Amino acid sequence: MLSAKQWIKIFFILLLFAFSSLGLINYTIDPLWTFNHVNQFNQIQEGFNERQQKSNYVYFNKLNQFDGILLGSSRSTFINQYDFAPIKIYNYACNSMYPFEYKKYIDFAKKNSLSDFKYIIIGIDFYGSNIPNMKKIQFYLPEHYINNTLSFLYRYKMLILKDTLEKSLINIKKSLTNYRQHGFSRDNIKYNPKVSEAERVKRYLTNIKRHTDEMSNKNYIYNKNYINILKHIKEDNPHTKFIIFTSPITADLLVSIITKGNRFKEYEKWLKETISVFGEVHHFMNINIVTKNLQNYADDDHYYPYIGTLIAHKLIEKKDNNIPKDFGILLNKQNINNFLIEFHQKIKKYEL
Repeated sequence: MLSAKQWIKIFFILLLFAFSSLGLINYTIDPLWTFNHVNQFNQIQEGFNERQQKSNYVYFNKLNQFDGILLGSSRSTFINQYDFAPIKIYNYACNSMYPFEYKKYIDFAKKNSLSDFKYIIIGIDFYGSNIPNMKKIQFYLPEHYINNTLSFLYRYKMLILKDTLEKSLINIKKSLTNYRQHGFSRDNIKYNPKVSEAERVKRYLTNIKRHTDEMSNKNYIYNKNYINILKHIKEDNPHTKFIIFTSPITADLLVSIITKGNRFKEYEKWLKETISVFGEVHHFMNINIVTKNLQNYADDDHYYPYIGTLIAHKLIEKKDNNIPKDFGILLNKQNINNFLIEFHQKIKKYEL
């Protein structure tokens, strides 16, 4: 019969084995992106907390080899960062990112790079001109995620958590079954496979009403501080070239927001204020051959990655015969008024 000391010894051996196994699985899969190894079990990663995961990567892997970063919302996450080649860009965009978040993430990225970035690319969204309702926003301020990353022994503490194991098991299943929906590759490429037509229509009908409502009536108030947010990040990075573009949501959603939400004046102000700070903006959020074709979208506002490739190539002026002539207008102080006049006429003729 075993003595009390022997039972205690067995208990601690089993406990050590359990924690070792837990840590080994979580290290192998690395769902929080605190390491950089790749294997057959972690090739597809669930993007369950993009702000935390990408901040972890920035800190633990550094951005010394990158020329710049890309910021923006979930729409910009679908842009393959390698489509900017030969420019090396890290895609730091996250779902529902607002302009007030830009500065903190830019500063954090710069601290984890050898020098100031040559480029900062930002995909701006019209919803970003709205005063953010912090009670409804489903994420924390940038400091929360950055402080987590910087906390004592963070990457090792995460290895022995049950929550981390749950994410690891999901990633193992995704990797072994090659399930790419809502997943990332280990080199930060976000997948968005084509959905069925029935699924696309369901998403479209649900979201176009919701997104229009969010920009209508009392739900929308133009953020007077929007221009100051842009000015501050421009002033803080005097040696960096900013490349600003608007995300191409479907023409249906854009026209719905402007007509049903009565937001033409705010749309105009949003563009003019952005141009006043950066001098120009690559404008994709209008009525063009890409945004009119609903098959380019998984819903009412998220384009497929192949559209992201066109955007990247257009921004760096890389020759691409697949880019439609009317996709991506370079707006500046000289042509913005003419564009708005023409755009207003197009809206009148557009049929939802």
